[in-house]
Amino acid sequence: MTGSLFLTPVAIDSLFNDLQQTEILLRQLGLIDMPYEQTFLCGDNFAQLITFMGCSPYLQFEPPADGSKNFCHVSLHHFEQTKLFTGKQTTPPRCPQCRYRFTDWRECLHEPATSFPCPGCSTAINMQQLDWRQSAGAGHFFIEIHNIFPGEAVPVDKLMENLQMLANENWRYFYTAT
Repeated sequence: MTGSLFLTPVAIDSLFNDLQQTEILLRQLGLIDMPYEQTFLCGDNFAQLITFMGCSPYLQFEPPADGSKNFCHVSLHHFEQTKLFTGKQTTPPRCPQCRYRFTDWRECLHEPATSFPCPGCSTAINMQQLDWRQSAGAGHFFIEIHNIFPGEAVPVDKLMENLQMLANENWRYFYTAT
């Protein structure tokens, strides 16, 4: 199983979309380095900006000779429509109001932006507003750090604070697994 660590503005409907300034910031901080096939290689300060939990993980920063994407690299994404990222490890989300657990969330994914009443409290919500507990996330703008297993690493405060200053709004993170 491989996975990704995503960084995104907290507000699902955030209008932040500045790919160029984000690339400049991430390059200045040392999170990213050279472009590589529409992504970026990790920069010299990557390990100071992303903290790994537990034992020493094995991280491959160079593209493998077989041409696969099984190495740590960074992508920037911007979508006009809200995008919901989920993965194999995604746990049933909860209503942000009453904490009702949506065990059938996979069946509802065909209409992620459509509002529906929560069975627990009748609040009108949509799939993007649910509490995914860092196992999925929605938005328009994402920084994706590839080949990070869910829960294996977290961004340091310095990185999140710099993204907050750039976008003038708070950021959060979540994981997906494929």
